[in-house]
Amino acid sequence: MALLVVVLVALAGLAVGVRALLYDSGLVDVDRVEVTGAFTVDPAAVLAAAAVERGAPLIAVDTRAVAGRVALLQGVARVEVTRDWPHTVTIGVTERVAVALAETPEGRLLVDDTGVPFRPAPEVPPALPRLVFGAVGPDDPATRAALEVLMALPESVRVQTQTIDVAAPAAASVAPTVILGLTEDRLVRWGSPERSVRKAAVLVPLLTQEGTVYDVASPELPTVRR
Repeated sequence: MALLVVVLVALAGLAVGVRALLYDSGLVDVDRVEVTGAFTVDPAAVLAAAAVERGAPLIAVDTRAVAGRVALLQGVARVEVTRDWPHTVTIGVTERVAVALAETPEGRLLVDDTGVPFRPAPEVPPALPRLVFGAVGPDDPATRAALEVLMALPESVRVQTQTIDVAAPAAASVAPTVILGLTEDRLVRWGSPERSVRKAAVLVPLLTQEGTVYDVASPELPTVRR
């Protein structure tokens, strides 16, 4: 029992010492906040949103709360916040990358590969496909269908794709129908997003033929209309 009491007293003293070191000594306080991965997102905006108090104990920084505040910034896809002992908080930002454009009540916006419209497009927009159906968003079935098809396109076809339209299905159990508008006033009737990899493989040689409408909705029976 005497030995147990000695051990408990020693552990209690150690805990008090560790707490004093981490919280009260000033030896492991926040001196620096570093931002990595921010290129189109302003690092100053990241620091402002993070609101990490310099001089506070590093152990007391709520990394989850910091990440949550930074994640609300326009153009931020993911955030990782770490404590780098003894004095630094590092905020790692993964930015959203535009893959398409969408016309919205707020104007033309950049859209990332998850369907999130996240930033106004520049006055001279990038050469990206325009999503020309209703409301674009990550929970919208038409948006998901359009982006699934877009991601399946080889680069040689993607650079020719100017618009992506999605026709709503007649019934909830039916997949939406995707139509691509290519350069030179050509259309691709893609059909549903199912088997998109196979359809993309069929479309590449099909586009070498002269035509105005290329139908790969049934990839075993593709057609070209002149």
